Amino acid sequence: MLTYSDVQEIYSRNHGTTQYFKRPYNNNLLYTDGIMDFQRSLDAFWVVDNLISYMPKILERFRSHDTDFFVIEISLDNEHSGHMEVFTEDYNVDDIYDEHITIIKQEIPLIDLPFNENEEITTYKMYLQILSYEKEQFVLMLTSEY
Repeated sequence: MLTYSDVQEIYSRNHGTTQYFKRPYNNNLLYTDGIMDFQRSLDAFWVVDNLISYMPKILERFRSHDTDFFVIEISLDNEHSGHMEVFTEDYNVDDIYDEHITIIKQEIPLIDLPFNENEEITTYKMYLQILSYEKEQFVLMLTSEY
């Protein structure tokens, strides 16, 4: 069984990418070598699939506000329950700068990722950035690849 230290190793060995990957059923989301490593090492292909299900909301935000950078955060407790959230920072409707504008947040009763035994809540972060404005394509990457 993999531990949180194994996850830290995945982040530390991925800096940049040599190629982009995508699911055959979605052209708006590409992902890096690091995300592929994360999925394969942790058997966590559900992360990209979940994000693909969020793409309509992400594209809606992109089209209405020109938002081109998002943070993906997966948080879980030691019971392996938690949530997956996509947020950004931008000006809100009152024209006040907000560092955390939630685009979508999904409660997940069972998250099969390792948790950090030294923390009450374990958080995994990834970044989603525009790759092509013309094709409306985003690339998902580990924070170490940014």
